[in-house]
Amino acid sequence: MKLIFAAEDTIIGIICGLLLVGLTGRFFSLKLSDITYVIIFVIYGFFILLDIFNEIRDLTTHFGFIIFSLLHSFVDLIIALTFASHFSGWSIPYITSAFVPYLQNEGVVFFAGAFLVVGNVIWLILYPFLD
Repeated sequence: MKLIFAAEDTIIGIICGLLLVGLTGRFFSLKLSDITYVIIFVIYGFFILLDIFNEIRDLTTHFGFIIFSLLHSFVDLIIALTFASHFSGWSIPYITSAFVPYLQNEGVVFFAGAFLVVGNVIWLILYPFLD
């Protein structure tokens, strides 16, 4: 259920993470319009869903990799939905009330971006060993 290649969700995840790190201005400054963040995180959420369906459909790899991949994908999906809700003002049940208030702290935004970058780089490195 991948569109083009197996690691497309990790590439978009790294880009989203870098956008969040740039938003905080810790290493570099990159402030874009809110609609840009909404679009990229909605696209990222779509690719995460494709990845989750692909993992469930193909259970031929090691069970531990599947569990860690699904766990990482669900965390990424929560992060993507949280930022999409934050930047758009859409109210997503449970996500908006539980996670969006944490985004008022710049450190949380930075560490969410760092998690996306580091986590997806690790999965990008692991992909050749999983196929």
